[in-house]
Amino acid sequence: MGKFGAIRTVRQEQPASQSEENETTAIPGPQPTPISMRGRPAGKRSNPDFEPTTIFLRKATKKTANRTLEDSGVKQDLSELIESLLQQWISARP
Repeated sequence: MGKFGAIRTVRQEQPASQSEENETTAIPGPQPTPISMRGRPAGKRSNPDFEPTTIFLRKATKKTANRTLEDSGVKQDLSELIESLLQQWISARP
């Protein structure tokens, strides 16, 4: 008969209208509230619009740029700065 043979037999013996009724009835009571997601918000790595790219920068240039961004208080990281500079360069091209 197999592992689930008894369940299959009971299921087949049950009238069709009764099995459909059991599947469609909901349990009354308070509905669960949506749970807020824990952890950090989704970042660029999980965003399909972004693609990881390797570029070569001099260490001093990268270090100075990161420090300048931190000191300026602007909520922007190095990749966002490079993105905006590249967009400006592209839009200036004929």
